Amino acid sequence: MIHAGTDDTLVAYSSMEDGELADYVSQIERDNPDLRIKVLRVSTAALHERILQEGDTGQWDIIFGWSVTKLLDPKIQTLLATFDSTQLDLLPREARGDRGKWFSPSAFVPAFCVNEARLKEKGLPVPRNWNDLAEPYYGGEIVLPDPTYSGAGFLHVTALNQKSGSAYVDSVFRRVADSRPRVVRSAFEPCSAVLNGEAAIGVTVSTAVCGLMNQGVDVRMVIPSDAAAFEPEGFAIRAGSRRLSQAQRALDWTMSSAACETYGRYGKVVLKDIDTRSPEDGDPRFPAMTAINAAKANQDRDAMCSAWSRFFN
Repeated sequence: MIHAGTDDTLVAYSSMEDGELADYVSQIERDNPDLRIKVLRVSTAALHERILQEGDTGQWDIIFGWSVTKLLDPKIQTLLATFDSTQLDLLPREARGDRGKWFSPSAFVPAFCVNEARLKEKGLPVPRNWNDLAEPYYGGEIVLPDPTYSGAGFLHVTALNQKSGSAYVDSVFRRVADSRPRVVRSAFEPCSAVLNGEAAIGVTVSTAVCGLMNQGVDVRMVIPSDAAAFEPEGFAIRAGSRRLSQAQRALDWTMSSAACETYGRYGKVVLKDIDTRSPEDGDPRFPAMTAINAAKANQDRDAMCSAWSRFFN
């Protein structure tokens, strides 16, 4: 169990990538000189287990970026305090919880991390979607995350099922599995495999690809057309936190213009004011994209992961 922070140090749990987290924390501390934030980064599934295991004895103060499909667990909901902010009204309904128990100023998107140069050397096209990825000539060139452990993997599975249907998904997964892809447990490992020349295509999320692109790495981000739906990213305060005012200020920052600009830099959909923005004002990387049905995804989680395991385990 993580030890409680000092009186002026917030303890944050998150499933964001480390580089992105460091960027947000440095900006919050810069804008709030009296605040200090200690972050524990844990993968999506492992964070769910950790929070439930700690229960009422948890010493964390805020959840700073976590899959909403996990945050919606009723057992998790009982551990959350109300986040009281007028800015919540600037979010779409699917991006805020009942009684202000959680909110989502940003969302992450399914993506392929592609090494175009490697594909060109092999005379292969850039895949536009999962159906393309199922072509046998990509054999040995694919790395994908297990949805049982990875929020990125679960988002791909969810978006595919909700947009294209289970029959389509079964057909595509059967053919992708024939190419014997490498299976990993996180969103960044597929990008790392592409970066290290171990594969041409990593199945991941937009944040992981944009993190590399921000560092000048020559990779391309592809949003698969048959899985083009975003998942809101949850933020919340722990009920019983002794640093409620500090937690409130830290999470208020996540709705600021500086925060929204940073979300865009990491390839996230900015949800603040999304209902009032015109199509021309939207992010051209994510045209006409809608949110997954997170509640249905939770309901179907076991069935979808079991179906995935039939092909890839």
